[in-house]
Amino acid sequence: MRPVRVLVHLNNLALGGAQLNAVDIARTLRDRGHEPVLFAQGVAGDAPLVDVAAGHGMDVVVAGGPDTPHPEVRRRLVRLAEEHGSDLVHAWEVRAARNAFFGPGRLGRLPVVTTFYGIRMLRGLPRHQPLVLGLGALMGDGRAFGHRDVRLVEPPVNTATDAPGTADGTAWRRGLGIADDELVLGIVTRLVPDLEKDAGAALTVEAVRRLDDPRVRLVIVGAGPSLEALRARAADANRALGREAVLVPGQAADPRPAYEGSDVVLGMGGSALRGLAFARPVVVHGAAGYTAVHRPGPLVEPHASRCMYGFGDGDRDPGPLAAQLRELLDDPGLRAELGRWGREWVVGRFSLESVSTAFEEIYREVLAAPPGPSRWLRDLEQMTRYEFTKPTALRLLGR
Repeated sequence: MRPVRVLVHLNNLALGGAQLNAVDIARTLRDRGHEPVLFAQGVAGDAPLVDVAAGHGMDVVVAGGPDTPHPEVRRRLVRLAEEHGSDLVHAWEVRAARNAFFGPGRLGRLPVVTTFYGIRMLRGLPRHQPLVLGLGALMGDGRAFGHRDVRLVEPPVNTATDAPGTADGTAWRRGLGIADDELVLGIVTRLVPDLEKDAGAALTVEAVRRLDDPRVRLVIVGAGPSLEALRARAADANRALGREAVLVPGQAADPRPAYEGSDVVLGMGGSALRGLAFARPVVVHGAAGYTAVHRPGPLVEPHASRCMYGFGDGDRDPGPLAAQLRELLDDPGLRAELGRWGREWVVGRFSLESVSTAFEEIYREVLAAPPGPSRWLRDLEQMTRYEFTKPTALRLLGR
């Protein structure tokens, strides 16, 4: 296909799964001859995704700050589309989709493709433009919410750079004071309440406390509003165990050494998939206390359809997780077997190359039959309601 000039509107500038996916896909398409440009609204404090993109030779056009009014962000988005000569806009997540709808997509001037990689379907997205979901479990919900063109493209993993031997896990361990004969449980995540990411990390701290195994070290790599609370929990566990069993070193711009240096990876979403790509056994985190070892059997498709996520029964007892970890820690043969299987599974299903090709095909289809103003107008009443009417009503009600 001819080169496509695509304006990629990132959800935000944190090191989250969807943002990293967006940058990886844009970079892959650039290397195939297309011309992406990255855009995001500014944030307060650090913007690590800008450095990640720069490492791939890509710039992010940052508009304003977190308090910049939406109309101004959209004016800058429109200006960038004009300067870039964009053929279409690829909006990642809800706010980006609304900015694109009321900005360069206004009256159907530019086609917009929206990608939503959340675990629960949200309202307030345009129903008459292509919507790409990352979870098979949400396809029915997407149609039930009135979306006319719903596609499934599961989140990608760069299985070339996320692979055994591509990072120095030994140096990472030694930098943290971890001996070669110790067993490392690794978590790489954003420490936020969203999706109960911080709750999964906290539950793992309690499981390590329950295990009380002098061989075991838990390292939690990440940052966010829950960081200090988690560090306090880790310090409490370390005092109870009489040793530095739990380490919370903060965020890493390149987390690959943490995956390579771990014996078992715990997490959800893209982080769990990256752990598998590094041929590590993975324990999947989820909501309401959910944990499960990802292994061949009946849990494979439920995990995949929810992008490595699950739903528990609300029981926060660390005992079941401690038992799952005990099985893996005590059996190096099982860890190696699950690592080999997991790597093969991810390469076969989630490779960045195949996912990028899927988006390339979507771009081709959209440009061959652009929606025009009629489909945009069909969405106008709904989008106006969610963008203006509903927030105003909530403010008047004091909610």
